[in-house]
Amino acid sequence: MIITIFSADEFAKRSIIALNLAADCLLDHRKVLLVDATAAQYALSWNARRSRSGAGGKSKIVMRSSEDLQSELEDPASYYRSRYQEIIIDADGSNVRITDALLVATDVLVIPVHARQNINREALIQRIETLRLFNPALRVLIVEIQAMSAFASDVITETNPARLVAKEILTSTLADTAIHEWIDDRSIFDQGLSIFECNPRNQRAIAEIKDLHQEITKTRTQPVEPAANSLAILHALQRRTQEKQLCHIGVDVLQREPVRG
Repeated sequence: MIITIFSADEFAKRSIIALNLAADCLLDHRKVLLVDATAAQYALSWNARRSRSGAGGKSKIVMRSSEDLQSELEDPASYYRSRYQEIIIDADGSNVRITDALLVATDVLVIPVHARQNINREALIQRIETLRLFNPALRVLIVEIQAMSAFASDVITETNPARLVAKEILTSTLADTAIHEWIDDRSIFDQGLSIFECNPRNQRAIAEIKDLHQEITKTRTQPVEPAANSLAILHALQRRTQEKQLCHIGVDVLQREPVRG
């Protein structure tokens, strides 16, 4: 299964979720490949620190940059697809071409949305709708990232950004599991550790990652309502048609413009 954790918001814990999911796979004795498709190479730098410190012992998370890997992931019979049971991609959309190519090969797209995040929902919807034309089997899971102050109340309100995104992206699912921010998130990351390796262990953080992983697996096999899926693809086709019409109109107007000299 190919899982992509995608967000342009660096505060959405995207990289931390990706590497902890990879660590969880490793603990379950599953072969896992972690792909870094971010401009700042967060996962690659984390893995370098991890290697220097000897964290993880003999069990290593295999890391690759996203460069020249897109065609490998699109081919079900490729070396990487056949060797690794789980391929987890950390993507921030910095390189549109590479990100879209990876998303076309994705089975489950996980979008972490911070409770205080002012997400560009329209741009996100457009991207996913376009992707459905090339990957109609894509599953989308929206995950709420809750701030420390949200511990007293885990209720997701109607105006919550995660719920709004889940409502507007057709056939997407809002995860039951919320991922919280933790005080030691950054220090654990900077040491090249996962939440499963730090001392003392944060059992609640571990439970959240394990629950999220289970939800991702369930989402992969969960049937999509045919009517909703057809409507999502129709929206994508309509958007593409409108874009082509606008481009055509733009060219015609330019051709009619008088040459001024």
